[in-house]
Amino acid sequence: MYRLGVAALLALLLGFAAGYRYARHAPPDGALAPGQAAALGARAAQAEAQADGLRSRLDAASAELAVEQGARQGLEQQLQSAQAELGRARDQLAFFEQLLPPGPQGSLDIRALAVERRGQALGYRVLLMRNPGNGVPFRGSLQFIAAGTREGEAETVELLPLQSRGEGGAAPPGQGRELLALEFDQYQRSQGILAVPEGFVPDTVTVRVLEDDAVRAERSVAIEF
Repeated sequence: MYRLGVAALLALLLGFAAGYRYARHAPPDGALAPGQAAALGARAAQAEAQADGLRSRLDAASAELAVEQGARQGLEQQLQSAQAELGRARDQLAFFEQLLPPGPQGSLDIRALAVERRGQALGYRVLLMRNPGNGVPFRGSLQFIAAGTREGEAETVELLPLQSRGEGGAAPPGQGRELLALEFDQYQRSQGILAVPEGFVPDTVTVRVLEDDAVRAERSVAIEF
């Protein structure tokens, strides 16, 4: 549309320019009366003004066309980026669907667990997978149980998250379990820092997935502390 408009304006501009040059430089065909010369001058001035107007309109149309082309290129780039992101999301979804544990709907599994020392605390990463239920998300919590020794005696303790603010140390029991709460449909990645009681040396850590008080899944890992 803009290209047709620019072509039409260019044709009109060339026509007026040709008329203007003819009016100014064509050899006279006989003597002109003063009134005729003035009329031709007025017509030439009018043609020049119209040519200036056409040039301005042509410049405006060219600028508008350039803006349109730039906007179209930007939209094409955004579309390509969105399509690439959609492809990555589909690939990730297909990957996680392959990892879903076998079993009936709603079955849950701990697919990965990593626990490592972080100073006097333990850092953890957990990946949970679940076959989707009937549209109802899983709601529960994580529980970490450590087996080890304290002053040479075997001991088992529950590990709670470190406080995010304050002097440090384990969160109060109620707050700690709130920090470990879960709500998800197909998969959930969780990570954090667990406080280790003073003097306690953990050997193994077991993570449990609780639904109310029932253990839905658990997995253990040995650690060096």
